[in-house]
Amino acid sequence: MINRKMMYSSAFYFAFIILVGAISIGLILANKQASEKVQPQAPQPNFVFNNQTYNFTYVASNLSAWESGLMNKTVGSNTFELFDFHTPGVYPFWMKDTYYPLDMIWVNGSNVTYIAYAIPCSYYSSAQANCTVYNNYSQGRIADYVIEAQAGFANRTGLRVGDSIRITP
Repeated sequence: MINRKMMYSSAFYFAFIILVGAISIGLILANKQASEKVQPQAPQPNFVFNNQTYNFTYVASNLSAWESGLMNKTVGSNTFELFDFHTPGVYPFWMKDTYYPLDMIWVNGSNVTYIAYAIPCSYYSSAQANCTVYNNYSQGRIADYVIEAQAGFANRTGLRVGDSIRITP
């Protein structure tokens, strides 16, 4: 003998589960379609020098990002990191756990104030002892930005102290 009450209850439960599943799938698909629509994108952070635009790969604008920089990252000819310090000052850098030589370019407003060719600390010793600290203090110049680029960038592009660049963070 079939218990009709249990049968109707099971059928109702099954229909409810199907309905909830269909609604969930519909919501997921609607959300996916909405996210696939073209969204206005914020402009890519970049800098312009000599009528050439270079896009920043990384932007460091807080303490955590300032401390890590390009540590443990691969650096290619199109890798650029902007350190945005928000206020002019003296900002020292060192090359701990950085695998590639870099050009470090200190910028105050839109003027290049100092350029350093920076060598990774590992070039000194495997313990990275006696690592050089690069800074704009020795030049007596302040900066509110520092750009890191693959070593040789300044020479390849003719970038020199005193040149003007436009930074869009």
